[in-house]
Amino acid sequence: MSKITLRTVFWFWLPLALSMLLMTIEGPWVQAVIGRKADPTLQLAAFGIVMSLSFTIEAPIIMLLATSSALSRHKQALSVLSRFMWILNALLTVLAMLMAFTPLLDAYLGRIIGLSQDIIDAARPAMVIMIPWSAFIAYRRFYQGIMIRSGNSRAVGAGTIIRIAVSGGVAILLGLLSHLPGAVIGGWALVSAVGAEAVYARYAARHNVHALRAMEPTPASPLLSMREVMAFHMPLALTSVMTWLVRPMIESGLANSPNPKAVLAAFPVAYSVGLLLRAGGLASQEVVLALGKGEAQMRTLYRFIWWVAGGSMIISLLLGFTPLLNVYMTMLLSVPIEIQPLVRLGVRALMLFPLFVGLQSYYRATLMLAGRTSAIYQGMIIGFVSTGLSLWLALRGQMEPITAASFAMTMGLVVELGSLWWAQRGVVVDLQKRWQAAAVGD
Repeated sequence: MSKITLRTVFWFWLPLALSMLLMTIEGPWVQAVIGRKADPTLQLAAFGIVMSLSFTIEAPIIMLLATSSALSRHKQALSVLSRFMWILNALLTVLAMLMAFTPLLDAYLGRIIGLSQDIIDAARPAMVIMIPWSAFIAYRRFYQGIMIRSGNSRAVGAGTIIRIAVSGGVAILLGLLSHLPGAVIGGWALVSAVGAEAVYARYAARHNVHALRAMEPTPASPLLSMREVMAFHMPLALTSVMTWLVRPMIESGLANSPNPKAVLAAFPVAYSVGLLLRAGGLASQEVVLALGKGEAQMRTLYRFIWWVAGGSMIISLLLGFTPLLNVYMTMLLSVPIEIQPLVRLGVRALMLFPLFVGLQSYYRATLMLAGRTSAIYQGMIIGFVSTGLSLWLALRGQMEPITAASFAMTMGLVVELGSLWWAQRGVVVDLQKRWQAAAVGD
């Protein structure tokens, strides 16, 4: 295989990174509107809970992009993957409906998470609006995976621009023209945006889909069974579930802290800053999957990820320890003044988050290339347990609750990173043999 340059990687990565960045801007954008509506602290807390719960429900399909990108090899594989996507859509939509329309929401948020009834009551209407969220996300990521496999990464970024325009437009219009509660406005903004992006993704992928439908299975690219799709995807799905279960675990700890409403309102704002800064590193996973086809390519990709992760960490430090965060919180988000010190504490405690996410993406992608997705799930379990233990120890040690939450998430990621690093060492030799055999065949 021919070598690739850092410049080649950058131009492939940039649309995906912008897509990730724009998606993470969506939360703060909507939070800015909610912060200007009545009772902002309550509504910010409710919106944060709705986002967290919706992300947890969608977790089994969030890695559908990687599955689609890796397995969409020909028309028969496309058909199997499409059926798999629709089955997941149906199951998760039923789960969302149960959460929205039955006492399950009260049981989960009240008895398990420990939230007060006023936050639950503010969250329920938005949860009803978010019912189609998971189905839209699955449909979109299925076709985005096909586009990335076909080298059409720019269309992914264009779709995200549409999503942000819709979410921002809906949030601003409802904020100006209606008296709807802030969490409800947030729900309408998010679900409208992902619906629009899903429609665009299908349109943008039409030529790539047509090309796949003309491709027949071959000995080198054999038939794909539903069992093989399950074996590839389920460890990734379980990894995503474990990732998003971290949020409810953190929220449960914060709900039992002094002044829980303020802490629960501040944490999503601090966490959204961490999400913004991890966007570049998170996008690196798909870049490695698409371009990691030999030793030389992997070395270049590893160097590139260090540049991206290091740059993101520097920005994180600047936000945490300079007045830039005040500008962000006050001028852009209108965060209530009483929770701004809590947000700063959370951002500072997450300052290493972008660096670790970049390395996590590289090691996960390496394991996916080798077909060792189970090692990713094992690492996530270890990280999840470490997060819970770190949170318990930090709160027991009287650490400020929001600092404890950010510290626990970082420690869980560090432990998971160590597990991934160890696991990927064992597959590098196998990958090298595969690449050498492919080079001889060429």
